[in-house]
Amino acid sequence: MAADSAKDNSADILKVRNVEVAFHQAGSWLPKPDLDAMMELYADDAVLTDTAHGNKVYNGKQQVREYFAHAGPFQPAHHWIGYTPAMRIRAGVDGDKATLYFECLWMDMDKNAIGTHSFSDMTLARSGDQWLIKTIRVGSVGKL
Repeated sequence: MAADSAKDNSADILKVRNVEVAFHQAGSWLPKPDLDAMMELYADDAVLTDTAHGNKVYNGKQQVREYFAHAGPFQPAHHWIGYTPAMRIRAGVDGDKATLYFECLWMDMDKNAIGTHSFSDMTLARSGDQWLIKTIRVGSVGKL
C-alpha cells in the first residue's frame, strides 16, 4: 500500500491516523491512562507481537489487554505522555484494509525526559465507520 498516496481516500487516511492519536490519549497520563479506551481500538481477534521480548505473541483482545496492562505507559509510577513526531508516522488505505506505522516518544513528566522510544506497526480493518487494529508489532527504537 502506498503511504498517504493520492489514490487513498483522505477521509479514511485521517481516520486511520487518528488511531495513533487515540492510542496515545489512552496511554497518556493526562488526564490518566485508560486501558478500556486503548482496547476499543482493537478487533476481537487482534494479534500483538512484542519484538522487544523474543517476538512473544498475544492472541485475541484479552491477551492484548494483558500486554498493555503491564506496559510502561499503564504503570502507576510512570507519568508519561505519548507523542509521535509528524515525520515518524505513515498510513495507507486500500479498500477496507489499512496500514499504520508510528514511533512513540513516551515523555516522562517527572523527569522531563523520554521514558522510552518505541514503535507500533499495524494492520487495520474497517468495521462500520471505524478502523480496528487487527495486527500490531511493537518494539523498541534504538535511536531518535
